[in-house]
Amino acid sequence: MSNRIHVLDFGAVRVDENFIVSNSTIVTQSNPSAISRLVDVPISGFLIESPIGNILYDTGCHPECMGPNGRWTARHQEEGPFLGGSECTLPARLKELGLGPDQIVCVVLSHLHNDHAGCVEFFDKSKIIVHEDEFAGALRQFALHNDLTNYVLKDVAAWIERPRNWELISRDEPFRDLAEGVRVLNFGSGHAYGMLGLAVKLRARPGFLLVSDACYGSANYGSKGRRAGIIHDTIGYEKTLRFIERYAEKESLEVLFGHDADQFAKLINSPSGSYD
Repeated sequence: MSNRIHVLDFGAVRVDENFIVSNSTIVTQSNPSAISRLVDVPISGFLIESPIGNILYDTGCHPECMGPNGRWTARHQEEGPFLGGSECTLPARLKELGLGPDQIVCVVLSHLHNDHAGCVEFFDKSKIIVHEDEFAGALRQFALHNDLTNYVLKDVAAWIERPRNWELISRDEPFRDLAEGVRVLNFGSGHAYGMLGLAVKLRARPGFLLVSDACYGSANYGSKGRRAGIIHDTIGYEKTLRFIERYAEKESLEVLFGHDADQFAKLINSPSGSYD
């Protein structure tokens, strides 16, 4: 197995803890003044060196997402501001590895929310893989001019401006093998209209199961896991969690969550090192 995976630090977003773990803060009779708290959760991407070339899983936020003229609406910037300098953007992280967008053979998008698909427009030559229901859902929100979701209208407009090499995963397609030891997993609806995971097997260790926001973190995982606060389809969300648990155990893969600060702090981040 000749795969190598680089962990990309795309900064963080600062959000209400209830977004990450539902009902983290509850007002009760004995605690009528309970106050929620803000937490900083990491944004990550993954670059896989594979036999077919470089594969990217998620793209982070657009470099110009914040500010008065930023891509994100005032609501987005208020509820979940991006934290990180220019070094935390996709172009900078790729440059650290001596790469540019044109050297990415394939981009796999877990879903199309603002902190995962903000840089799609940079990929003119790459194959871009996304769930068909997620693609349709994002375009529907764009057509309806609905800026109350986590699909950024200015980002979508930039995708539409020039043709892209889109490849859609059908809702009936359980998985797609991209290279030896690199498999796209169809998680279906849950956190968003259609979620995709990525299983990556390595030479020196079993490998990783990248799940993005299908499971934010360890607090949401396992038999005692607590439900996340942002879910499109609760039934699909629970079904996906059970699938992730079974698949990770069967394939002996370590699950890498979407926004787990404790887990992310323990990973070797690019350009300091990689996993193979």
